[in-house]
Amino acid sequence: MALDATIGGATANSYVTVAEASAYFANRLHGDAWSASTNQYEAEALITASQQLDWYITWKGTKASVTQALDWPRTGVLDDLGVDEYASTVLPAKLKVAVFELALSSLATDRTNDPSLAGISEIRAGSLQIKADDGVYTSTPSAIPDKVRKILKGLSVRSGNSVRLIRA
Repeated sequence: MALDATIGGATANSYVTVAEASAYFANRLHGDAWSASTNQYEAEALITASQQLDWYITWKGTKASVTQALDWPRTGVLDDLGVDEYASTVLPAKLKVAVFELALSSLATDRTNDPSLAGISEIRAGSLQIKADDGVYTSTPSAIPDKVRKILKGLSVRSGNSVRLIRA
């Protein structure tokens, strides 16, 4: 499948192009794994990273169009200063950086693979107790590295390592 990074496109499958990623990694320390890859492999990594972000991240706002294939662009999301809304014709720079970083980390390991303890939040040996994971907080971080979640702060409903506290 060919990479399509058309913003808001009905057939878009990536938030960034291979050229954008290559320019980013040209100036990034430890970006050698990227430049050592083929263009096809790079395109596959970017497509997969874009899809993973849409699968695992709960974005703020709503899709700008019902016909767009990816979750961005969005409406109702304010910029880092909390003043202006992101335009529906551009993608936030930190979204692109998150795709670059997730794609690079995916070259080293298959981040689409469920972790070996997926679905389990706690295991005890004494009197053997296994606790099921709700799938929201415990399983997800292995698919999306913490550094990528931190980059997305402000764009997602939950980012970083925060957990919502609900009082009874």
